[in-house]
Amino acid sequence: MENLKELIKNYLSTQRLMSVATYGETPWIANLYFVHDTDLNLYFLSKKTREHCVAIDTNPLVAVAIADSHQPLKPPQLGIQLNGTAQAVTLLDQVKWMFSMWNKLIAPDIAEQLKNPKQFLETGAAQIYRITPKRIKFFNTGLWPKEQCQILNL
Repeated sequence: MENLKELIKNYLSTQRLMSVATYGETPWIANLYFVHDTDLNLYFLSKKTREHCVAIDTNPLVAVAIADSHQPLKPPQLGIQLNGTAQAVTLLDQVKWMFSMWNKLIAPDIAEQLKNPKQFLETGAAQIYRITPKRIKFFNTGLWPKEQCQILNL
């Protein structure tokens, strides 16, 4: 299981965009940039008024898909599907960590990097969310040509 977790972490390190499915009043899906931590939690930044954030406030259950759209139709193919829960991150230390990761991985060349986590929390226009996976299905037809995927239950 630890080897599978490492394989998933390595794959997540190569990706930056995920699709997050939510269900509030209706089903909804949003494409979002993300970073991850060593426990395979995914973090994203979004305005609180976006449809997916409003849905998360109502129903924290989410599903996520991560795949490189440039990969060929033939093997090897890689991707992740997972389900779990999403919640707002409100602790200053977690926001500082996410800012650091975001600036390093998502926005290294952007002049307006995320700064001042305390002010960010106080302003309240945008929010950082953490997705805690419960079940991860990792597709890797190069490693597992017959089974095609492995499942990690957390």
